Amino acid sequence: MNSIFIVIPVLIFLMFCIGLELRLSNFKLILRQPLSIIIGSLAQLVIHPLIAWLILSFVDIPNEFKIGIIIIASCPGGASSNAFSYLVKGDVAFSVVLTSLTSVLSIFTIPIIVSAFIYFEIGDNVNFNLPFFKLLIQNVVFLLVPIIIGMVLTRYSENFVKKISFLTKKLPIYLLLLLITVFFIENRGVIADNFSQLSIMLTILVISVMLVSYLISLLFGIKIAQRKTIIIGVGIKNAAQAILIATSPIILHNPKIGIPAVLYALIMNIVVLSYVGLNKKERKANE
Repeated sequence: MNSIFIVIPVLIFLMFCIGLELRLSNFKLILRQPLSIIIGSLAQLVIHPLIAWLILSFVDIPNEFKIGIIIIASCPGGASSNAFSYLVKGDVAFSVVLTSLTSVLSIFTIPIIVSAFIYFEIGDNVNFNLPFFKLLIQNVVFLLVPIIIGMVLTRYSENFVKKISFLTKKLPIYLLLLLITVFFIENRGVIADNFSQLSIMLTILVISVMLVSYLISLLFGIKIAQRKTIIIGVGIKNAAQAILIATSPIILHNPKIGIPAVLYALIMNIVVLSYVGLNKKERKANE
């Protein structure tokens, strides 16, 4: 089974689920709490890839993996970040808006950041030529359109949305696991050969961006609930989006570039679950 036939419906469904959670009233948060939104968006879409870029400047790995790491670092927060925000007593409404906003903004930021990285770090290599406008169109079709459809359904068919909520809340994680499993099987040889090195690098990346995001949020006086949400959002990434960019026949069409995203998907959940556990212990100690 080719992973491209799984990643497209998985990504569409994940974006659709994000849209289902959105109300137009949610966007009032942008006006009421602009600083938190700006810090959260910058953490996900700018700070994360810059830290990844910095780490990559100190390591010697194949260019495919470098590009793959920059792509996953440039992606917006994943849909599961909303659930994790709930577990740490974060601001779930803020999380929903932040995830949705960064998903839309990433339509434009990913092509810019990845193109810049390839230009400055990889150089003129036809094998890594990123078709900027094709990627822009792909992002609009597979990200923006499903979000809008989800929002419209919530607005005009709320009863129907409630009926399918058992699917939209539980199915995404199983679909993502299916995608990761298929990708692992297809690329098991390359993954096995590079597992240790990439896993260490990606673990350092996840912990680093979460720590930096915490410090920046603290510096700017972001409320604790939103601070937790920003930390979760910067750690949890939309791995399906990164895998699609890597494997899409009209974009990079290189499964090896998607390997960092698959490993990141596993590592981010381990790190974030550890953060959830530490947060729970801290709350109990303060009770």
